[in-house]
Amino acid sequence: MPVPSKVKHAKSGPRLAAVLLALALLGGCGFLTGAPDPVPGLSMFTDVPIPSEMEVDQKKSQVYESSLGRVGLLRASGRAEVEAVLNYYREAMAQNGWTKDSEFDNGDTRMLVFSKAPRSAAVSVTPGWISTDLEINVSAKKQ
Repeated sequence: MPVPSKVKHAKSGPRLAAVLLALALLGGCGFLTGAPDPVPGLSMFTDVPIPSEMEVDQKKSQVYESSLGRVGLLRASGRAEVEAVLNYYREAMAQNGWTKDSEFDNGDTRMLVFSKAPRSAAVSVTPGWISTDLEINVSAKKQ
């Protein structure tokens, strides 16, 4: 005489494992731990925002914590007009305490350079066929 309960337990085992795995993964994301979500519009640099039209390329970006704050290179792209992105950074960087030091235009690529002691940030915007490329280089300034 077959025992149906063994069949049910065998099928519920993989389901239970899948549920536990999903809960563990969600817990690692901060969902169950109560960790706050990242602030929308901010990048890996806490004081350098990213326009909502741009998507950060995590594989081509490298940001790390130094004794002078977060530094590194962030790359993103998206469907936005170059001038709109530049205007966004002129306003948003000032709101985050950065001072615009200079602006360059070498034909295709446009660059804004900002400072906020003890760091500097170079924001480069380049138009492409399909999307606009954004590169933000934040570095520590020698005192």
